[in-house]
Amino acid sequence: MISRTLSSIAFSGDWGRQMRFISGPRQCGKTTLARAQLRSTGCAALYYLWDLRSVRQRYKADELFFTADFPMSVSEPWVCLDEIHKMPQWKNILKGLFDSVSDQCRLMVTGSAKLNILRRAGDSLAGRYFTFHLLPVTLAEFTGNPATPAVCPDSAEEYVGQRMDSKPANLEALEQLLQFSGFPEPLLNARAPFHRKWAGDYIDTVIREDIGSLTRIIDREHLHDLYHLLPEMVGSPLSVASLAGHLQVSPVTVKNYLRRLDDFYLTFSLRPYSRNIKRSLLKAPKFYLHDWTRIADAALRFENFVACELLARRRLWADKTGRKFDLFYVRNKQKEETDFLITRDNVPWLLVEVKLSDQPVEKHHLATATALGNIPVIQVCRQPDVARVQRERVFCLSAQRLFA
Repeated sequence: MISRTLSSIAFSGDWGRQMRFISGPRQCGKTTLARAQLRSTGCAALYYLWDLRSVRQRYKADELFFTADFPMSVSEPWVCLDEIHKMPQWKNILKGLFDSVSDQCRLMVTGSAKLNILRRAGDSLAGRYFTFHLLPVTLAEFTGNPATPAVCPDSAEEYVGQRMDSKPANLEALEQLLQFSGFPEPLLNARAPFHRKWAGDYIDTVIREDIGSLTRIIDREHLHDLYHLLPEMVGSPLSVASLAGHLQVSPVTVKNYLRRLDDFYLTFSLRPYSRNIKRSLLKAPKFYLHDWTRIADAALRFENFVACELLARRRLWADKTGRKFDLFYVRNKQKEETDFLITRDNVPWLLVEVKLSDQPVEKHHLATATALGNIPVIQVCRQPDVARVQRERVFCLSAQRLFA
């Protein structure tokens, strides 16, 4: 089993008695994470899947049925309520449970994108929970270093210094991630036929079951078509008008479809950062896939992989510290672009450019870094064994070292 970074964050005592909501893409390991926490605390029996009629019947007979299962040897047991959002009035159920037993146990609630969507629709649980995000497996997690992605030093310079001095990850592990994705089942199986079958079933399940049951989108075939168009457009500002013409639907409909793909963790979008950048323009967002293996082009697949690694870190840093970390891209009138910008508390923190091979960092990235407050620049490449300083605050690193 792969040890996940989020485990030490979400189940920390720092968050008091609040419920822990664990959300993320389908099949990224949320149930496995929850069960591992239960086993490690002697509470393996306190996992309740609300898809099961037996669990629902126990609840109807006794709202606090799970308290009868509390182990005598554990003073403050953990309880997992998986897929409880499928119950009618589930938020009221959770509110009642929390108010009744929050001084006796700790509640965790797991679910797919449905949990996140439904939670936002009239939140009656305010003040009773914290949300944490589990994304596909990172390189550090896959190579047995789950503590690494959560390390967020006070300064970007310190962070880069730590990564420069780090031991590079196994190159075969990086190649396996790039070939089979960060979803645990195809990643650990590591066989092409299994991965192809899994990938086809995955998109059908999400669009049919999740999006189909929670949205008013009737013609879901257009969603399939849109999703299959995106791999060729990864890393470039997306033209909604062009997509609308290709799909023969309105631009408003395309925007709605793109929003739904984001909501259900099939894609994620990055907005352009414009503050304090001279001659910058508000451009269209760029879209990336949580499953980068759907991208055939090697350079685009690697860029998408880096985007997912950075997204995972910014989520983990925000979940751990409570600070606001965001991910953007930068593009000016001359169409000079830097792939990624990490901000902390709305202040530019670190620039990241992606290349397949090691090469000098281009001048416009340096100019952008200066305009943003003289922040550090990392150029990350797929080529192994790269760790050099081009000049002050400008670094070139292999992915196997940056994400180890």
